[in-house]
Amino acid sequence: MKSHLKNSPPIPAPLAPLGRIRDITPRDVQAIQQQLGVNSIKDVITAIINGRLETVEGLKPAQIKNIRRAFKLNKTADSRVPLWDARLAGEELLRALCQFPEVEKATLTGSLRRSKDTIGDIDILLQLSEADHRKLLYKIARMAQTERIIATGPHHICVILRNQLQADIRLATRKYFGASLLYYTGSTQYGDSLKSMAAQKGFRLGPLGLVDMQTGEYVAGEQETDIYHQLGIGYLEPELREDHQSMAALQSIPPLVSFSQLKGDMQIHTNWSDGTESIAGIARYLSHTFPHYQYIVITDHVSAKRPNHVLPPADVFRQAAEIDRINDQMGFGYIKKGVETDILENGEPELAPEVLQQFDWVIASIHTDFTRDNTDRLIKACENPYVHCIGHPSGRMIGMRPPYPADWNAVFDAAARTGTALEINSRPNRLDLNDELVRKAVRKGVKLVINSDARTLSHFDFVKLGISMARRGACSKKDILNTGSWEDIEAFKAAKQQLLRS
Repeated sequence: MKSHLKNSPPIPAPLAPLGRIRDITPRDVQAIQQQLGVNSIKDVITAIINGRLETVEGLKPAQIKNIRRAFKLNKTADSRVPLWDARLAGEELLRALCQFPEVEKATLTGSLRRSKDTIGDIDILLQLSEADHRKLLYKIARMAQTERIIATGPHHICVILRNQLQADIRLATRKYFGASLLYYTGSTQYGDSLKSMAAQKGFRLGPLGLVDMQTGEYVAGEQETDIYHQLGIGYLEPELREDHQSMAALQSIPPLVSFSQLKGDMQIHTNWSDGTESIAGIARYLSHTFPHYQYIVITDHVSAKRPNHVLPPADVFRQAAEIDRINDQMGFGYIKKGVETDILENGEPELAPEVLQQFDWVIASIHTDFTRDNTDRLIKACENPYVHCIGHPSGRMIGMRPPYPADWNAVFDAAARTGTALEINSRPNRLDLNDELVRKAVRKGVKLVINSDARTLSHFDFVKLGISMARRGACSKKDILNTGSWEDIEAFKAAKQQLLRS
């Protein structure tokens, strides 16, 4: 072994990260350097992107895969994980890591902290002392969640988990934790904008803090807010750190909406249609689990045309009597009577006006013809005086079905003109409206509603995903209708009637 090491070529410092990847020897690094003509990690990444890594003689498929994973170049659209699943996996990993006494602080970073709707890898930042790095590496390698470690470095551990997700674990001491958190949260475009701003003010910004370029003196880095303060700009929430707007525009955004500001969930399905829970069971669960909710809306599918998993129109009044009975038991009108009705091909709701008038809240949704341009159907539905909200407006199913074609400017204009709300459907495979359309809708003055679209009790937590989409769309409390009281909802409905009469 010693003889082998003695005869191994030295690894050039700029290519040192290659030598930290599992199963990559100094001779492999030399072969990559010589055959690809690379002299930096940037050159290596360019070669990988161009498909040249596979041409290096002697590299095995497993080695190529490890290199790709170490530099996060193995992901495709098909391999990305829904935000909900990634959050669950990331939080489980955080809990495991926080049990190690060496870990002083731990948080999610990367696209998971920015709440993108799909995630490539789980990014985590740990705070600990330099002296504890080796001890932590030993423990991470033996965690139940770990399948194998594919790369290590002075401040980095790249892990493949048993669920086949990749976790990139960054390490920082307390002095640099805030700077590392800012750097590894991203996005790349936002980080580049911050670095340019810092350079204009005479600073260099990186994971090791904000440094005075003239003196080399460390200026800030323990907290993210310290860096923002030194740069003379306001703190920006992680969900907005993409490449959507100029730095100046980002400073004018009001406080973002939060989960605690929601007053109710306005799309819920029960065992009267396609859900699994009783109305009483849902009311009991939500009144205890989400005590800040002031109301909930039962919106079972009502249809005479669909064969299964719907509430027949003849049963609407029987369900209404059940809701009245449960509200009487609770002592106040906690449960509101709602419905989700299909938007027909001509844009009309399936249910007749005399039926729709019986409900406190009406959601109209498209459930057919997902490939045609549905602009006309959406606008016609908005113009119906008894439709209060358009459900999952773009019809997308993440990883399964793209949004249907629509002129969204025209749809948003119609929603604003008619006083019709649009939904942010929080189901992990929908997240519809997405953040880009949320941003456009808010600019048009459209009110949004964040709903769980729950079918069972575990689904009610999905609203936190809807909150994330709203925050990525720069929504404040005033943009989200169900942050208001039920009296505010009634006022919104009355305003729609007034708009359509004028």
